[in-house]
Amino acid sequence: MIDLDIIQKQHRIWTDHNFPNAPSDDSLIGAFEEMGELAHAHLKRKQGIRGNNHEAEARDAIGDIIIYLLHYCTSNGWKMSDIIQETWDEVSKRDWIKNPENGR
Repeated sequence: MIDLDIIQKQHRIWTDHNFPNAPSDDSLIGAFEEMGELAHAHLKRKQGIRGNNHEAEARDAIGDIIIYLLHYCTSNGWKMSDIIQETWDEVSKRDWIKNPENGR
Protein backbone atom coordinates (compact mmCIF):
# COMPACT_ATOMS: atom_id res chain seq x y z
CA MET A 1 0.00 0.00 0.00
CA ILE A 2 1.35 3.42 -0.90
CA ASP A 3 1.03 6.57 1.17
CA LEU A 4 0.17 9.28 -1.33
CA ASP A 5 0.93 12.05 1.17
CA ILE A 6 4.49 10.75 1.62
CA ILE A 7 4.96 10.43 -2.14
CA GLN A 8 3.67 13.97 -2.63
CA LYS A 9 6.18 15.29 -0.06
CA GLN A 10 9.03 13.32 -1.67
CA HIS A 11 7.95 14.55 -5.10
CA ARG A 12 8.01 18.16 -3.92
CA ILE A 13 11.62 17.77 -2.75
CA TRP A 14 12.56 16.12 -6.06
CA THR A 15 10.74 18.76 -8.13
CA ASP A 16 12.20 21.68 -6.17
CA HIS A 17 15.66 20.26 -6.85
CA ASN A 18 15.20 19.35 -10.52
CA PHE A 19 12.74 22.01 -11.74
CA PRO A 20 12.90 24.90 -9.25
CA ASN A 21 11.22 27.45 -11.52
CA ALA A 22 8.74 25.28 -13.41
CA PRO A 23 5.29 26.86 -13.58
CA SER A 24 2.39 24.65 -12.51
CA ASP A 25 0.82 24.83 -15.96
CA ASP A 26 3.82 22.92 -17.35
CA SER A 27 2.69 19.93 -15.31
CA LEU A 28 -0.86 20.29 -16.61
CA ILE A 29 0.40 20.34 -20.20
CA GLY A 30 2.59 17.34 -19.40
CA ALA A 31 -0.48 15.44 -18.14
CA PHE A 32 -2.31 16.24 -21.38
CA GLU A 33 0.63 14.98 -23.42
CA GLU A 34 0.69 11.74 -21.43
CA MET A 35 -3.07 11.31 -21.98
CA GLY A 36 -2.26 11.30 -25.69
CA GLU A 37 0.32 8.58 -25.12
CA LEU A 38 -2.22 6.55 -23.14
CA ALA A 39 -4.81 6.95 -25.89
CA HIS A 40 -2.24 5.89 -28.48
CA ALA A 41 -1.27 2.76 -26.52
CA HIS A 42 -4.93 1.89 -25.96
CA LEU A 43 -5.83 2.30 -29.62
CA LYS A 44 -2.88 0.31 -30.94
CA ARG A 45 -3.54 -2.46 -28.43
CA LYS A 46 -7.20 -2.55 -29.47
CA GLN A 47 -6.24 -2.62 -33.15
CA GLY A 48 -3.58 -5.27 -32.53
CA ILE A 49 -0.92 -3.35 -34.46
CA ARG A 50 2.51 -1.80 -33.90
CA GLY A 51 4.02 -4.30 -31.53
CA ASN A 52 2.95 -5.91 -28.31
CA ASN A 53 4.30 -3.52 -25.68
CA HIS A 54 1.07 -1.54 -25.39
CA GLU A 55 0.28 -2.59 -21.83
CA ALA A 56 3.67 -1.36 -20.59
CA GLU A 57 3.24 1.89 -22.52
CA ALA A 58 -0.25 2.42 -21.08
CA ARG A 59 0.94 1.73 -17.53
CA ASP A 60 3.87 4.12 -17.99
CA ALA A 61 1.54 6.84 -19.28
CA ILE A 62 -0.83 6.39 -16.32
CA GLY A 63 2.05 6.70 -13.86
CA ASP A 64 3.35 9.80 -15.63
CA ILE A 65 -0.14 11.38 -15.63
CA ILE A 66 -0.39 10.88 -11.88
CA ILE A 67 3.06 12.36 -11.28
CA TYR A 68 2.25 15.40 -13.42
CA LEU A 69 -1.06 15.88 -11.60
CA LEU A 70 0.73 15.46 -8.28
CA HIS A 71 3.00 18.35 -9.27
CA TYR A 72 -0.02 20.42 -10.31
CA CYS A 73 -1.67 19.77 -6.94
CA THR A 74 1.49 20.61 -5.01
CA SER A 75 1.98 23.81 -7.00
CA ASN A 76 -1.52 24.89 -6.04
CA GLY A 77 -1.17 23.92 -2.37
CA TRP A 78 -3.57 20.96 -2.59
CA LYS A 79 -3.15 17.47 -1.15
CA MET A 80 -3.93 14.97 -3.86
CA SER A 81 -5.09 12.45 -1.25
CA ASP A 82 -7.75 14.92 -0.06
CA ILE A 83 -8.97 15.49 -3.61
CA ILE A 84 -9.17 11.76 -4.31
CA GLN A 85 -10.99 11.08 -1.03
CA GLU A 86 -13.47 13.94 -1.56
CA THR A 87 -14.16 12.79 -5.10
CA TRP A 88 -14.54 9.13 -4.11
CA ASP A 89 -16.91 10.10 -1.30
CA GLU A 90 -19.18 11.68 -3.92
CA VAL A 91 -18.74 9.12 -6.71
CA SER A 92 -19.28 6.13 -4.41
CA LYS A 93 -22.76 7.39 -3.50
CA ARG A 94 -23.93 7.14 -7.11
CA ASP A 95 -25.97 4.16 -8.25
CA TRP A 96 -26.28 4.27 -12.03
CA ILE A 97 -28.29 1.03 -12.12
CA LYS A 98 -30.93 2.30 -9.73
CA ASN A 99 -30.83 5.92 -10.96
CA PRO A 100 -29.70 5.92 -14.61
CA GLU A 101 -30.57 9.60 -15.13
CA ASN A 102 -28.13 11.10 -12.64
CA GLY A 103 -26.82 8.34 -10.40
CA ARG A 104 -28.72 9.64 -7.36
